[in-house]
Amino acid sequence: MMNRKIALSLALVGLFAANVASAIPGFTTDAPMSSVETCVAEVAGNANFNDAARVVHNVLTEDRRVSGHKMSIRTIVLAEDGKTVIREYASNCAINAQDEVQRFKIRQKAD
Repeated sequence: MMNRKIALSLALVGLFAANVASAIPGFTTDAPMSSVETCVAEVAGNANFNDAARVVHNVLTEDRRVSGHKMSIRTIVLAEDGKTVIREYASNCAINAQDEVQRFKIRQKAD
């Protein structure tokens, strides 16, 4: 009986600690818009948007172990009809909390 009480108490303490950790401000998985815009601008500076009628950026963000965020950016350059893909890029961007790019890689996907 005593072991059950101890196990139940430890489980409740663990749940409480997990709840407190998730409520701590400053730990999010989404990057602020200013960071996203900085990384997308880096893509624009390195990609070829010639003949583009529209450019679409799909951005996925996650926290870095140090301050800031990591982003995976898929960029699609579309023709006039809005369906034909002219070029496609895959980029990775690491940015700190001051919106300074720490690492950036881009590659054009093969047709």
